Amino acid sequence: MRVLVFARHPSGGIRTYFSYVYGDKAQRDNTFDLLTPESEELRALVGPLANVKVSPQFSDNLAMLLIALLKQVVKVRPTIVHSHGFTAGLIAALPLWLLRIPHVITTHDVFMQGHFQGRQGKFKKWIMANLFSLADVINPVGADAALNFIETFPVLGSRGRVKEIRNGIKTESFLGNSVRNLRNEAGIPSDSLVLGFFGRFMAQKGFGLLVKAVERLNRESAGQPVHVCCFGWGGFIREEQADIRSRGLEPFFHFFPATDLMAEAIRGVDVVVMPSKWEACPLLPMEVMVSGRPLITSNCIGMKEVVADSPALVFEVGSLDELVEKIRLLGANQDTFQVESDKFRQEAASRFDVSQTSLELANLFKGVLMKPESDR
Repeated sequence: MRVLVFARHPSGGIRTYFSYVYGDKAQRDNTFDLLTPESEELRALVGPLANVKVSPQFSDNLAMLLIALLKQVVKVRPTIVHSHGFTAGLIAALPLWLLRIPHVITTHDVFMQGHFQGRQGKFKKWIMANLFSLADVINPVGADAALNFIETFPVLGSRGRVKEIRNGIKTESFLGNSVRNLRNEAGIPSDSLVLGFFGRFMAQKGFGLLVKAVERLNRESAGQPVHVCCFGWGGFIREEQADIRSRGLEPFFHFFPATDLMAEAIRGVDVVVMPSKWEACPLLPMEVMVSGRPLITSNCIGMKEVVADSPALVFEVGSLDELVEKIRLLGANQDTFQVESDKFRQEAASRFDVSQTSLELANLFKGVLMKPESDR
């Protein structure tokens, strides 16, 4: 099967999906042609995959996107088109329906309250619902995301067009025991509690809440100092760093460039903190639990399904008091939580292995192709 993959914003999560899911053995009989804006990170990530090819890349201008898609459809003549994200799926929906090309849209985000306000918002929602209805399947990456989509577009849910497949990770990459010595690299005192923040510096990820928590812990407590190792770049990092400076917290925050050796970096901290405001179905908590480190997360949409029935410490989304409480609890019982995390590694590896995700996607493709054209 030849699959044309179409994405406007191949961010970290989508790029990782390409690598993990398309590179799994369940997809060995399928070939994937990736049509995305220029991304050296994407080329490097999928370069080793024999069944994945990166097509000539283009800008993210909407008109250019549509033209590039139509050209590639004529050139490649795909068996099916796999769009990623709301924008790419909506752009592709009408032309692919007119050309009678099977189309699956995998969604990697959710709609938040107030997304469609006023007359203009209602009109936008109506347009989106009609375009989404032209696709064969809407494929959210988790149960929370699927429920969110169905609540937003109930007609599509009643037609059976929404079929979730939960995200997964390449678990063998996280089951080792090697550790990056971040304390030594950053000069962090040995008696400190070291938190890890891995993610984009966007409002969605809740980094500002973590800054406030560290400020309170270090100023209101005479006990264990709390430091944070931050990985990543982009987004509003300059604004976040300026806020850290204005609070006099620079000695407690240590910024590192993004790394391909995630497992070693995760095991280089005492606990990973994810104060997200919303997620679709995040990969990082899966990676942390398989790597064997304690995890503190919010109970936001998308996150709560991943950390359910796990040793993760969960706080109410947006609650500074609860986040501070969980960090203190972890610091006071670090050995106990580390033992629980170690015991859970194999369960996490079984639960989140990408082979399940990839196999379900392969079966989804086959199911779409078996549908009579009159039903599409």
